[in-house]
Amino acid sequence: MNRDEIINRVAAIVLAIVLWVYVISVVNPPTTVTVRQVPVTLLNQEYLDDSKLAIAGDGKYTVDVDLSGKRKDLILGPSDLSATADLSGLTPGQNYITVRVTSPSNTTVESIRTEKIQVYVDNLVSVAKPVVLDVANVPSDTEFTVLDLSQEQILVSGAKSLVDMVDHLTVHVDAGGLSVDEATEQQYALTPMDVEGNVVKAVKLESPFVSMSSTLYTVKSVPLYTRVDGAPGYGLELLSSSIPSTVSIKGTLLDLAKVNYVDAQPLDITDITTNTELPVVPILPDGISLASNNGDMTASFTLSDQASMQMEADSDSIVLEYLPEGFTAAAEGEPFTMQVTVKGPVETIANLTADMFSYYVDLSAIEEAGEYDLPIVSGTTVGDALEVVIEPAALHVLVEAITPEKEE
Repeated sequence: MNRDEIINRVAAIVLAIVLWVYVISVVNPPTTVTVRQVPVTLLNQEYLDDSKLAIAGDGKYTVDVDLSGKRKDLILGPSDLSATADLSGLTPGQNYITVRVTSPSNTTVESIRTEKIQVYVDNLVSVAKPVVLDVANVPSDTEFTVLDLSQEQILVSGAKSLVDMVDHLTVHVDAGGLSVDEATEQQYALTPMDVEGNVVKAVKLESPFVSMSSTLYTVKSVPLYTRVDGAPGYGLELLSSSIPSTVSIKGTLLDLAKVNYVDAQPLDITDITTNTELPVVPILPDGISLASNNGDMTASFTLSDQASMQMEADSDSIVLEYLPEGFTAAAEGEPFTMQVTVKGPVETIANLTADMFSYYVDLSAIEEAGEYDLPIVSGTTVGDALEVVIEPAALHVLVEAITPEKEE
């Protein structure tokens, strides 16, 4: 490109700029423009506060505004316009409020899109929500430990529908920068979260931060010894048991070096009648606490399905039955006390009482007079699912023949 061509092109550009400035400054034709995303200022917020109401949203609304005027007067942005909406008189539920826009002088507002904005109003509530830690980058063989937390719950305020969505307030913690056994105090931001882990917006927190002192403790696994006291009820047998044999503990390196094993509080299984689970509670030395990787610290006990019980009965309650004709029978010896052992399903044994049993001796096989040791038999109204053992097992019976009387 030669020198003359360059001069011509520069002259053309300068001429175009001069003509544009002339049109804008001198001719300045009327035109219409659209200013988009003009923020709406909500007026009389105190009305909602006094009425214990709140907007169910972030309260941020925008409108598009069509303006007319001279071209040079319409070189405007969203901040050059004033859009307002009055919250007075709103009621719970869906509301539509009119937006009013003020524009600079020498311009005219032709239309507003949308002139009526939709505002959902709900009751204003404040509910305490728990603070939950989300800890990342914890070094292996250590555990992040909170030494002090300024607040475990924080008041969350706002529209009820939004506050109800908040499940907890998350504190995100990067443990990678912490030192073992050294306390670090820091402020952490709170994030409202729903039960699925999504951020809940448009709610207010009593405090947006919490102060926390934390450290990294070393984790160590040691044997766990647990004593079991007592025995199951109703004579049930203990078939098996499962008790944690190790426990993970945490603490400073100095404190952990002093611990080689941990005892647990004794477990009492006295008179249990069903398969049972009991919590195992380690007895920890000062400066030592349970690590979070222990899982379920529970002992389980499995029992037999057959139970037993013992009771006493007097020999006078034994009935002599089925004696053939021509004989008489009577128990010989002093009255005695029988020891009765009953075995059967635990649900049946648990409801037994002494008056449910009767005792008899079967004399149906007697053919001649004499003395006999006959087995004592038990009868019951419960059913045939029981096994009954009686001690002593036999009754000494004297059988005599009946002598016919001679006629005079």
